[in-house]
Amino acid sequence: MAIAKDDQRVLRALSAARAEHEELAELLDFYFDLYEVQFRAKAEIPEPEVRDDLAMSWRVEGGIPQLTFDQLRIEPETFSELVTQVKKVLFRHNPGWQQEREVPGPNELVDLAQRVFETWDTLTSPKPAPAETGDEELQADHATALAVGFALAPYLQRASELIMSDLDLTMWSQSHCPICGGRPNFTILSEESGARELMCSRCASLWSYPRIGCPFCETEERPIFYPSEDGLHRLYVCGSCNRYLKGVDLRKARRVVYPRVERLLTVGMDLAAHQEGYEG
Repeated sequence: MAIAKDDQRVLRALSAARAEHEELAELLDFYFDLYEVQFRAKAEIPEPEVRDDLAMSWRVEGGIPQLTFDQLRIEPETFSELVTQVKKVLFRHNPGWQQEREVPGPNELVDLAQRVFETWDTLTSPKPAPAETGDEELQADHATALAVGFALAPYLQRASELIMSDLDLTMWSQSHCPICGGRPNFTILSEESGARELMCSRCASLWSYPRIGCPFCETEERPIFYPSEDGLHRLYVCGSCNRYLKGVDLRKARRVVYPRVERLLTVGMDLAAHQEGYEG
């Protein structure tokens, strides 16, 4: 099955950004290869199990994400092959990394995927810090844990695309994702009103969230932000929890904006935030 049209547009936008931002060539080349693997996988994997309307509504009202791991219907052999493809991308772009001596079997990878799903806020960070999880198996092989996280992303994105259009999120006021429970790592201000949407770091879902307040510690203090020179991008920082969040202001856009690409183009803001002691 071919890559979906929306995903093809993201790849084209990423290619265009690569041509314009030579200074980010290594990063954008890596994510182009990774996204291509993820998008092809998303077109092939089975649809997740979906709850009925009443159950979905009940979970929204209770602030409970829609997905549990079992609903993803991950088949071990298929998932193992996807992890292998992702690891090839990782090692191709990081030739200094050493591959593990013992490769986990398909069932072990699915078990690891469940622990990753239930432990980490993000599945797509280049530095997931497995040592902080307390899970010895996650600590044992950084590359495999990272590849498993990246391999989970297409399953979550497929679920989001299937479920989100059927959800009434007028009652959703949570800072975590209504689909998979992930935390945001990007925000979008709408072109019409400047209303804020958060973007899930795991499944790329978008949901509305108040402009005032931090989505990590939920303080109601007005956030501090630093705009880019053209005003298109923003770096929000919270003095209460020491976390940061990047974003794009569509009111300043002079081109079509793809949040998954903008999230990469703002890597300089990540570096600046880290240098000041803020955490993503």
